Amino acid sequence: MRIFFSNFFSQKPDNLSKVISRISLSRNIEGIPFPSRATSIWIEDLKQRIKDLYQKFFAPKKYQWVQLDTIPKKALENFYYQNLIPREVLENPANRYLIYSSHKGILVNYLDHLQIFSIISGLDLNRIYQEVSKLDNIIEKNIDYAYSEKWGYLTSHVNKIGTGLDLSVTIHLPALSLLYGENRFIQWMRDKNLQVKNFRGEDGVVGHIYHFSNLYSLGVSEWQIINDLKKFGCTLSKWEKQVRESLKNNPLRSRELEETVMMKGRQLYRSGNFSLKDIFDFLSIWTLAWQCGIFSPRKGLKLLEVRQILQKIWRDDTGLKQECLNILRFFRVISGEELCDV
Repeated sequence: MRIFFSNFFSQKPDNLSKVISRISLSRNIEGIPFPSRATSIWIEDLKQRIKDLYQKFFAPKKYQWVQLDTIPKKALENFYYQNLIPREVLENPANRYLIYSSHKGILVNYLDHLQIFSIISGLDLNRIYQEVSKLDNIIEKNIDYAYSEKWGYLTSHVNKIGTGLDLSVTIHLPALSLLYGENRFIQWMRDKNLQVKNFRGEDGVVGHIYHFSNLYSLGVSEWQIINDLKKFGCTLSKWEKQVRESLKNNPLRSRELEETVMMKGRQLYRSGNFSLKDIFDFLSIWTLAWQCGIFSPRKGLKLLEVRQILQKIWRDDTGLKQECLNILRFFRVISGEELCDV
């Protein structure tokens, strides 16, 4: 295996890690059972009705239609790493379909009949909400949704009844995590009525990446949810930047971070017993140290040494290797153009 990082050390290391925002609207079609209760006849009916809509309205706009259980595993993984499908669909794509164009689209027959979504790098939540609204309006003009005058849009999960809106922000916060501790930080988010997961959609933080979303969509407007989460995300980004600046400008704290990274790197290299969290937490703090200017090509734990550690860890596990590379992309350490013969 060879990995080339042509522009790795020519980039400015003070950029914050990527922030990914995702908005989705959960919708169900009136008269068809929810996916968890639908038989194969109902699923086929759902598929045909949505495909007719696709051919009439979305195909002319260059959207793609994909039956997810008929494509190669690698193509399915690419959809997952692009955040177009969740992990559950990656692991079980049967009878699920994707209509997409770039970063937006419709996932069919997942938790609800339709999950209309848009994704962006950053916190321009107004833009992606307008994008999903346009898709939603096209569908609603041609199909009757399951809707109650009292409760709003009816969904398979109680916490999505109402607007059906799910807004999530995924952000890398290693400096704040080290300063305050992960558990305290998670509890602080939950105290603000936010649901907190890791980037894999599971409980617990991995790689100091927090995936937080609105807890309810009933009794609150779409714009209130959007404005609240945008304000919260901007506050987190600002705090993270401030803490990173203090790390760069305080020699004692910089040295402590450097020693922590070196220690964790040695532990991973020497140990045969480590978890996914151990791996990604190490990559997280190494990235933090590099972005703060503590490591350079001639100092500290260089990229070559990190690659050797990872090669020892993933060995013949191609799934773990892909997860590690995806995390490095998320941390803005590498990009697709900088990978070769992986």
